[in-house]
Amino acid sequence: MLKDLLLFIIVFSVFSVSATVPSETDGVKGNFDLGLNYSQNVDKTLQFNNVFLLRYKRGSSNFSLGNNISFVSKTGEAELLNKGTQDFKYSYKSKKLGTDFSLQHLYDISRNIQKRWVCGLGVSYTFFQDDNKKLGVGLSGLKEKERPIDMDEKIQNRISANLDFSYKVNKNIEIVGTNYYQPNVEEAGDFRMKIMMALRVVISPHFLLSINNTFNYDSFPAEGIPETDYQLINSVSYTF
Repeated sequence: MLKDLLLFIIVFSVFSVSATVPSETDGVKGNFDLGLNYSQNVDKTLQFNNVFLLRYKRGSSNFSLGNNISFVSKTGEAELLNKGTQDFKYSYKSKKLGTDFSLQHLYDISRNIQKRWVCGLGVSYTFFQDDNKKLGVGLSGLKEKERPIDMDEKIQNRISANLDFSYKVNKNIEIVGTNYYQPNVEEAGDFRMKIMMALRVVISPHFLLSINNTFNYDSFPAEGIPETDYQLINSVSYTF
């Protein structure tokens, strides 16, 4: 099933990139964020976040590198934990359609994940995009290799469907949202959901304040880990 899905994605991608129109200025952009994160699942935790994102655009090709590291203080524990994700993404976009490739490395002791590697290939479609609003969807096939703590390594195949939107209330305030649904193609009832909402307020041409909410749901979490958790992140961003 996954092979058929990936074949469809590859064939569809060939047609989707045949006529390409760049929509943004070529060059390098990025941001560096510092913030505090409060989350609650098994324990209440306070996290310090450090985020770095670098983007490069040349013609129809878009590259991005991301690094998100958190230092975690759990209630009643003196030891600091850390978790993080590292991402590489490449997309080849036309005016509406795009082909996407991604690699991700994730580790999160609080969710019993020692290491997780994810490789994705998919397509995306933008319904509309201008200076004030954007709405788009995506569909990808994922190959996932995970090493839980004190458990055997496992490999899973998933489909990832996402909905992305943004809306500028005015020139200084923007609302951004991303929603993911990721079912396991080999095991019925095994799926993950992730809902992210952010409010961004421009402070100056290079600084902005972000208030981010993230909700996660996993129908088959590790033993002792709840199905749901949420995070509230307040951060200050420097953009370039």
